[in-house]
Amino acid sequence: MENPDLGFVSRFDDAGTVLARERMVRTQISERGIKDPNLLSAFLKVPRHIFLPEKYRECSYEDKAVPIGEEQTISQPYIVAYIANQLRVRPGDTILEIGTGSGYLAAILDLLGAKLFSIEIVPELYERSLAVLESWSPGFTERNEILFGDANLLTQTKGKISKFVSSACFPKIPGSESFLFESLQEEGIAVFPVEWKEEVQLLLTLRKKQNRFDETNRLPVKFVPLLGRTDLI
Repeated sequence: MENPDLGFVSRFDDAGTVLARERMVRTQISERGIKDPNLLSAFLKVPRHIFLPEKYRECSYEDKAVPIGEEQTISQPYIVAYIANQLRVRPGDTILEIGTGSGYLAAILDLLGAKLFSIEIVPELYERSLAVLESWSPGFTERNEILFGDANLLTQTKGKISKFVSSACFPKIPGSESFLFESLQEEGIAVFPVEWKEEVQLLLTLRKKQNRFDETNRLPVKFVPLLGRTDLI
């Protein structure tokens, strides 16, 4: 990535965050093989540091997961970029996100032109991410729905979602009878981590094909577990 457009500088930035974010996108994302210009532009434009608690902001642009409180984390930049790249987001996509978390991935997906249904079960994270997203982009909550509660409240999304994503680890791949499977449109893409075997997680990319998921990619990862009524997933 050469000669980046410095139009990504925001009112939340100073010289240090501008340089750190440009370096993050170049060395942690672009040089690792993610080349979609729209995706790289989105990661340049979103000030990652505002999505972290104040005491962890010095770690915002480092190549690692960072705590965001409540025993949750924001994934390392490459993993967030990998997820967004696997989703193959196009303007007009409707995306169901389980686990709003910090709100960082939601901000990226919004910039890519998606309409989001995002739900967070931890009240402190819900309130913080909602405030940060609206502060970063006034009107965010008019374009997208950020909800508080268990993912199983989203049964009304049946057949309406073109993409699905979770940054919390599922105990298993949702079956064809699950509301998550039924929410996806045919040929819809799902990206989420799943427990594979003891102490092993895989970040799976799946495509819906009639009554099954077809796996298209996998990556070993380590995510926090999914909370709530996982028995209904």
